Parts: sequence; C-alpha cells; structure tokens
Amino acid sequence: MFFITNTGGGGGSFGRGDIHGHLCDVDFANLQVGYACGAGGGVYKTEDGGLTWSRIKPNGSWQRIQAVTPDDVWLLEGIHPGGFGNVWLWHSADGGKTWNEVEELHGKLAGYGGKALYCRGARRWVLGGDFPTYRSDDGGKTWQAVNFQGLLYGVYDMAVPADIPTEEGFRVYVLGHQEGVKIAHLARSDDGGQNWQEVPLPAPAQEGMLTGGRVFFSTSDEGWVAGKSGCCFVTRDGGRTWQDRSLPTQQSVVALWFDQLGRGFAAVDNTDWLHLRQTVYMTADYGAHWVPVLGGYKQILSFCDLGPDHLWAVGYEPGLVSQDIVAILQSGCWKP
Repeated sequence: MFFITNTGGGGGSFGRGDIHGHLCDVDFANLQVGYACGAGGGVYKTEDGGLTWSRIKPNGSWQRIQAVTPDDVWLLEGIHPGGFGNVWLWHSADGGKTWNEVEELHGKLAGYGGKALYCRGARRWVLGGDFPTYRSDDGGKTWQAVNFQGLLYGVYDMAVPADIPTEEGFRVYVLGHQEGVKIAHLARSDDGGQNWQEVPLPAPAQEGMLTGGRVFFSTSDEGWVAGKSGCCFVTRDGGRTWQDRSLPTQQSVVALWFDQLGRGFAAVDNTDWLHLRQTVYMTADYGAHWVPVLGGYKQILSFCDLGPDHLWAVGYEPGLVSQDIVAILQSGCWKP
C-alpha cells in the first residue's frame, strides 16, 4: 500500500547523529518537487517524488508548508516561549534558497497551536486558532482579517474543494467553535471568504466529539468531518445531511484525505508508543467499510495528493527519539 522512507536522518539517541525529528506537513508542486516541514524538525525539499530529501532550513518549529509552484513556497513558523506565542509567515520565490518574512503580518499572528496554512491559486489563508485568521486574494501582497461574520471564534481546520468554483467564487469550509463554547461549528463561504453561513453538523458535534477535529471536502458537496474516538461523518449534499461513518477505533482522527469517488484514508492518533496500534485506515466506499493499512511505530500527521494515484503522507516514529517518516502511495492501489 505505502512505500515508507524518511528524509535521510540517522544516528543514535541523546543528541548523537543527525536526528531529523518529526514531520507535520507536506506539499508537492508537481510529481517530482515537494516540500515537508516539522515542529522540532527541519524544512526539506525533494526533487525525485519523495525518494530522497535535502534539508533547506535547520531544525525549528515549522508548522505548515505550501508549494504553489516549485519555486513559490510558503512556510508557517510558530514557537511558544511564553504568553500567546509567536508566529511568522515566510515566503520563498526561489525554491527555498532564500526566505523573507511577510512583513504585513509581522506581529499580527499569535498562538502556537491550532493553525493551518492554505494556498490555492492567488489565495492565501493563515488560520489562527483562537487568534485572528488572515487571508490574501492577491498572492500574498495584501492581507485582511477574517471574522467569519461572527459564526466562529476559534478555528481548527479548513477545506477548499478542488472542483469547479461557484458563480460567486469558490467554496470554503472552516471547522471551529464559537467564543467560550468548545462545541464544533462548521462555516461555509460560497464566494471565497467574503460571506459566510453556518452548516449544521450532526448531533455528536454538540457532545464535543468534533472539538479540535478535521474537515476535508473532495468536492463542493462531498465532505467529511472527524474527531475524537474515531468519530467520522460524510455529507454528499454540502452539509444538508450527514451519515455516520465512524472508524472501528477509539483513537482520535488527526488527518483526512479522500478522492471524488469516496476512496480515501484517515490517520488516527498513535502517539502512545508503549501501546502502539493502527495509524492509517482506508475506505473505498465512502466509509461504509474501513480497513487498517498502516500501523506499528508510525504516526501520520498530514496527507498531500496530486490525484488519486499520487499521494504522500508524513509523520514520525513515536519513541524516546523520534525519526521522521515519509509514506508514498503505491500507484494503482485502488485497482481490484
């Protein structure tokens, strides 16, 4: 199912050798050029589809990375020395050789956790967790704060479907919560973030099962929300109705990926290295059936695709000294 490799680190424990830490995000610009980063790890680049990697930034607290083109790369950094934490957005126009901070957002970003970075065409989004979210519609030249018209206070995750935009723009889904209430809410925009409306979630959202959860939409109408104890729901009509497609596990869902035929993967929390279980489940029928396909000393935190036969995942090996891992989907795995 997956070819497992890493970014090339090695060595022993207690700081000896070249330990590459863990990876928390990955993005590919084409079938050959991709980037990965990690909080506690470095920033890495591959030019052969993920088989080998070179470090382009040293170890640090790198949270998210997006590659618009092989040269146009965006990187989110967040550290927590005290207070609300410090967050910086970096941009490279030369494939990671040099980096510049996005000065307009300097001092405006905060909060170590709960962030996400999305780049689609000329649009850029930096989700701030319980702190302000910002978006750009001109490739990062100018930025504006997003208040979701009061529907959300804190945000967990975001989905931008890959199908044809609506007449008003393109559809955006954001999963989060309202101020002072840790109950999940889903907001939708049909015009690229100008106007928002709430999308009703299934009953477990009111029970806190989707708090801190994940959202993924493969089309404007087909999407998934998932959270604690394997809780997972699918909609095929833009959120008007939901079907329970929970996984056969009590582990929390930490990452999602699906195609437009209902085939996909869900990564679950596998960080208890003294009691290791599965880390990735697969479905080929919109979650009616789930099959474990990856487990043991592995924790997957992020997926990236360029079509159903070109999928990458990154994470790390849980333990006293973690080592990053890269999983590459074997082409043709969906064929019977």
